[in-house]
Formats: sequence, structure tokens, C-alpha cells
Amino acid sequence: MGASPGSDRIISQPVTASVRILVAGAAAAERDRLGTRAALARLGPAARIEVEADPLRAAERCRIGPVDLVVAEHSRSASAHRLLEILGGAGPPVVVVCPGGDAEALEAFRLGAADCVVPGRASPLAEVALEQLGRWRRRRERASLQELQRDLLQKEKMASIGQLAAGVAHEINNPIGFVHANLAQMAEYVSDLRRVWLSVEALQKATASGDGEAARRAAGELATASDEVDVAFVLADLAKAIRESMEGSERVRHIVQDLKEFSRRDSGEAADADVNACLESTLQIVWPMMKHLVTLEKRYAELPPVRCYPMLLKQVLLNLLVNAHQAIEERVGDGNGTGRIRLETRREGAQVVIAVCDDGVGIRPEHRERIFDPFFTTKRVGAGTGLGLSISYQIIERHGGTLTARSEPEAGTTFEVRLPLAPAG
Repeated sequence: MGASPGSDRIISQPVTASVRILVAGAAAAERDRLGTRAALARLGPAARIEVEADPLRAAERCRIGPVDLVVAEHSRSASAHRLLEILGGAGPPVVVVCPGGDAEALEAFRLGAADCVVPGRASPLAEVALEQLGRWRRRRERASLQELQRDLLQKEKMASIGQLAAGVAHEINNPIGFVHANLAQMAEYVSDLRRVWLSVEALQKATASGDGEAARRAAGELATASDEVDVAFVLADLAKAIRESMEGSERVRHIVQDLKEFSRRDSGEAADADVNACLESTLQIVWPMMKHLVTLEKRYAELPPVRCYPMLLKQVLLNLLVNAHQAIEERVGDGNGTGRIRLETRREGAQVVIAVCDDGVGIRPEHRERIFDPFFTTKRVGAGTGLGLSISYQIIERHGGTLTARSEPEAGTTFEVRLPLAPAG
């Protein structure tokens, strides 16, 4: 057995949680000539060590995992470099044992190795493995936290859509209702036109036969059927019903498309977006809920594209619009009054500003400092999760912008979103 890399060093602390380490290399499979398994054994019994000589099979085992660390031995019979090329930077960290020295180590780093150990003069393999296991665990924890954050965003988004469901259902039901009624009427029109067409066919046959008397009778029957059906009216009304049905189905298509677009997960990639278009698209979703209670005022300025996460920005706008509607609803109560929401966009220097203003109940002074705190809400039970403004604040911070509120009790609230414009290239 060869000398293990740094085998005379004592590891500071063994692994306590179960980990799976894959040793890839013929040397490990052939009586551990480089001492790799012996060095890794010092990590403690929680480290489960497996061996695979072939780099292709080793890469496949990494893909079907879970593997927490790969220790690859570079040798003529099984190249760690080949394994790195196959993995292409994906999967767990790879530590390469390089008996050949610096040249092999430099090539391994170029191909994506997390670290390299040269027997006899590099850091002890067990300590290097312990460090990489810690980094891998922290990376997975960050990934898990990010996934939880994405799930929370998605759940809050779906909760917002749930609040809008009644209004959206009503907005879809109206056009579907008259499309259904039009289809029933069109079925009757088709039956009437079929009667006329049968008279036309009878006239054609009589004319073709040369029987003048039969042709006169058929012509009379056709005239009677046409008068009774009122073909001119039927054709005009049929065209109108088709046009209305197409408009209704297009309206439903737009509503469903807006909901589908809004409810899908954020891609995680920034893109240039038209802020006014984002605001209009979001308004289409929330408007069915508020249109009977709200008078809308728009003041959109011409704006340059903004580099942002469009789906996340739409979620912020939805939260602000829903809050504005609820504030007006709380002020108006069961009365017959209405409220006003003003939507404004403008450019101020290197920023784009989006303002959502309402004349609702406003925010009490003792609550102003807490409105962006997670789970803080002054709404009745079931009317809010207390996460909408908190999530919105975090989303705008992620954009490098700010979300602020100005409010007075019974005088309404103005929320302002400020987003930075990318510097001119």
C-alpha cells in the first residue's frame, strides 16, 4: 500500500452525519495502492466509502446519487480528467488525487476539480474531503432555502389568485353565458335555413325535369318558406351571433392567458420589461374583483424598458392593487359608495417610479413601521396572510429598488415602487 496523502496528520473532527463518498479509480479498486480509502476512513464510520474504477460508471452513479463527494485518482488506467470531462461541472464536488504532481493538478483544476491532493506534499486528503463536504452541505442548504423561498412566493401568488377567484369566475361566466345562448339560437337558425335549402333543392329537381307545373309549385313553396323563416333577418342575426361569440371566446381566452401567465413560476432570469404593460396585465386579473367598487384613474408616462424579473414584479403589483381594493372596501363597507385608485408611472432620473394610490381607510400611525413585517396584518381573519407586503418588499429589494408607503388614517395610502434603470451601455 502506498503512503496516503498526508496520512500522518490527525483530522480535527470526524464526520458526524452520514455521507456517501465515491472513490473513482483503478488504484483504489486494486488494493488501495495510493492509500485513498485508508485516508478517507479517518473521517469516521459515518463516511460510507464506495469504489468505482470506470469513470463512465462513476459519472452515472453521481447522476443517480445521492453522492456527497467524489475522490478521483488520476492514473493511466482510469483518468480523473476523463471523469471531470463527463461530469462537466455538474454534481457533487470532485477532489483529485494527483500522483503525477502539479501538471496533473493544474489540468484537473481547469476541468472543474474542487481541489487536488498531491501525495506527500499537499493538504491531507481527509481534511480536504472534510472541507469539501462542508461546502457541499452549505451549498445544498442554500439551494434548499432558495427553493423554500420560491415555494413561498408561489403559494402567496396562488393565494392571491384564490382571493380573485370569484371575480374571475364571474368575468368568465358572462361571455360563456351569451356564447351558450348564441349557440342555441344558431342551432335554431340552422334548422330554419335547412328548411329553405330543402325547398331550393326541390325547385332545382323540378326545373331539371322540365315539368313546368312542378317547378311553379316548388317555387311557391320556396317563397313561402323564405317568408316564414325571414332569411334576410336570420342571416344578419346569425352573423351577429357568430361575431359576439367570437368576441366572448376571445375575452375568455385573454382572461385564461393572463391567469396562466401570472400563476406560472418565475423563471429566475432577469429580462427587459415594459413596466406599463406589466401593470396593465396585472390589472386585467384584479379588475373583475374591484370594478363594481372602484373608479380607476391611469397616468402612465412613456418609459424605457426596465431590467427586472417580470413575474415577480407582477406579483408585487397584484399585492398592491389587492391591498388598495381591500382598503376601499373596508372604508365603504356595505354602503353604496365607491372608491378611487390612481395608477401612475413616471421616470425620475435613473429610476422608474410606479405609484398605486387609494382613498381607502389608510394606515394607523402605530402600524406604519410594521406593515412590511412578515405575518403582520390588520385585516380580518381569512382576508390576508400578512405576507403580501413583506414578500413585495423583498422582491423590490432584490431588484435593487425600494418600496415605500405614505398614509394617513381615513385619507388613503400611496405605495411607491422605485426601480433602477440600467446604466447606458
